[in-house]
Amino acid sequence: MGGESTASSGAIPWRVVRQQAAYLALTVTSVAVAALIMAAVTAGFQAGRDEARSADLAFVVVPIVPPAVLADQAFELYRRGYVVQLFLAGEGREGLKAELVARGVPQAQVALSEADAPVAATLQHSARQLRVSGGSSLLIVTTPEETLTALKLARDQGLRAYGAPVPGTAPDVLRLLLASVHYWQYVLGGV
Repeated sequence: MGGESTASSGAIPWRVVRQQAAYLALTVTSVAVAALIMAAVTAGFQAGRDEARSADLAFVVVPIVPPAVLADQAFELYRRGYVVQLFLAGEGREGLKAELVARGVPQAQVALSEADAPVAATLQHSARQLRVSGGSSLLIVTTPEETLTALKLARDQGLRAYGAPVPGTAPDVLRLLLASVHYWQYVLGGV
């Protein structure tokens, strides 16, 4: 009786535990990789879709040095009457505002985010404010690869959001994978 093996006494051998842990790790890794690839492909498709249309507000994400195509895109949205109000967020917002005003957009129609406010938090706050003031639609102008996350963020605030990605800046695979990481960080962590 004292010579019975651990298998017959009901204890699970460590070999089985390690094997199950390896299967679990492989499954979790496979799901994570599939989720990243799926979001990267979706971000790529969204990057190629210009959904410009009439909206209550255009939310424009501005890098430190705004490219000329971003100024062109924001101005054209205003000139065509798609939006009457532009909200600029990001480090280059003041430079882009000066460019838009120089092109003929009234200063009162261009609002700026706070100086050090993160863009994602600013977008959430702007979307809530727009909804509270009776607005229901938002046009997002950002880099093509970040459009998917921005749209998700705005739609989570109850708005109809449309993407108008900056034209001429096709994302590469690395930027799409980074966009996928940002997307899942928002979905799983909030911001």
